[in-house]
Amino acid sequence: MREVVVTGYGIVSPIGIGVPEFCRNMFAGESGVSAIRGTLVASNFPVGVAARVPRTRLGQPHTLRNLDSATTPASWRLAGIATEEALASLPAGVIVDAIVYATSDGVSFDLFKDSFRNFAADTFDWDSTRSETCLECIRGILEQRGNGRVSDEAMININNACVSGNQAIGIALGRIRSGQWTRALVGGVDARCNDHNLMNFHLLGALTTAEGMTASRPFSKDRSGFVRGEGAATLILEAREAAEARGAPLLGSVIGYSATSDAHRLTQGREDARGATGAIRLALEDAGCTNEQVSAISAHGTSTLINDALETVAIKKVFGPLAYQIPVISLKSQIGHSTVAAGAMEAVASLLMLREQRLAPTINLKQPDPLCDLDYVPNFSRPAVVDVVLSNNFGFGGQNSCVVFKRASA
Repeated sequence: MREVVVTGYGIVSPIGIGVPEFCRNMFAGESGVSAIRGTLVASNFPVGVAARVPRTRLGQPHTLRNLDSATTPASWRLAGIATEEALASLPAGVIVDAIVYATSDGVSFDLFKDSFRNFAADTFDWDSTRSETCLECIRGILEQRGNGRVSDEAMININNACVSGNQAIGIALGRIRSGQWTRALVGGVDARCNDHNLMNFHLLGALTTAEGMTASRPFSKDRSGFVRGEGAATLILEAREAAEARGAPLLGSVIGYSATSDAHRLTQGREDARGATGAIRLALEDAGCTNEQVSAISAHGTSTLINDALETVAIKKVFGPLAYQIPVISLKSQIGHSTVAAGAMEAVASLLMLREQRLAPTINLKQPDPLCDLDYVPNFSRPAVVDVVLSNNFGFGGQNSCVVFKRASA
């Protein structure tokens, strides 16, 4: 099988627009969580915080300059900016074979739009619910840059809850390994910090009602649910021989992928963490990687009572006593949970830890939980030897997906 490398990436997040700003703020332990009552939602809304990308900082993606920003869907803008940054390392004429992107776009919400309008605040972002997929926006960017036209058959839209970002990476990994594709754009976007989506998760009991910038507290004893986040990340995955032939930068390798299903409850994993445990083992097996070679784990780490405890159990089951020696970090402590985009954004974070030889912190971890007793890199980043990062995503519907990244080698 061909080796698959990452040759470009871009990100739009609550803690930074673009990789340089995101990288700096991630390692500094910045929080992208802010108050939303009276602005994004009504003053009496039950959820008071979210990790939202400031719209005033977005500007216009290059191919959307002829569109009125007031009518451009937020998901298009986030995905477009992340994609243009990723493509900066790709010369015109270098062809992209496929787009595999995790999005929240689709027609299903249109069925409920009119009935929900009666209950929505004036600030509701209807544009974020447009049915046209932002994959068309990404394809338009490729065409304008001279990187080819991707056929409809090679545009894959993933909408599979919280594992979507990892699954987008995994699909492209398999196609490039097998020789079907040479180069693909992968990633994810979610721009749904709005009344409707926040209320859905609140009614499920998944969102925290804690206040302030410290509301997202993965693995902490006082955690009470996740903070809704949003953002976008795009990566270029490429066969190594093709990347080397054009002298592309090697930002890391994607060496393993897995997907499992608990077939359990819709919003809760199995109590024995069997599905998550299997996903971790399968990803490491696919990577040809031993437990001892794992330098760090980018956890799903949502800040919910159930997920964080079950993820800790799964890590212990796979790694045994070695689990206590492997740093585990949760990016969601800083940027909240962007659901379908989470895996793509955490992929960029994992690659930056490999590049910088430094561990991102899990912030707001002030109260140790006896059920979560691993090394979560609490509150402050630290230097480390980082050669292999395991990135976990676990989602509603009992879905589990893991990706393994390796430091770029000459």
